[in-house]
Amino acid sequence: MGIVFTSITVNTPNLENMIRFYEILGCHFAHVKVSVGGELFRSCIEGFELSLMSIPSAEVGKTPKVLMGFKVTQLEEKVSKLNLIPGVITILDPTDMPDGKKAIVQDPDGHSVELINTPG
Repeated sequence: MGIVFTSITVNTPNLENMIRFYEILGCHFAHVKVSVGGELFRSCIEGFELSLMSIPSAEVGKTPKVLMGFKVTQLEEKVSKLNLIPGVITILDPTDMPDGKKAIVQDPDGHSVELINTPG
């Protein structure tokens, strides 16, 4: 068996806005009790875990440190809702591309998130 990507944890000083951002995309977070570190919220997406961990501060640069991609339904509606969250920046409005409709947004911490429309 080769490598299987199972999880990612994003450390964030913007926990509330980050939870809102990823909930709009379809994540359902549960609070997880941890003995070390900040608050931890975890979502399982078809066997993959996305966790958000609160930290006091983070450095945000011009180039995103993390780039993620998600397949979503109702792309335009989700991008509109995401833009209401403080700190969210749309890099590419929903656009028809040769391989389907896509948008690129930055989450409240400045991570680049590619959204690919799926029918449904």
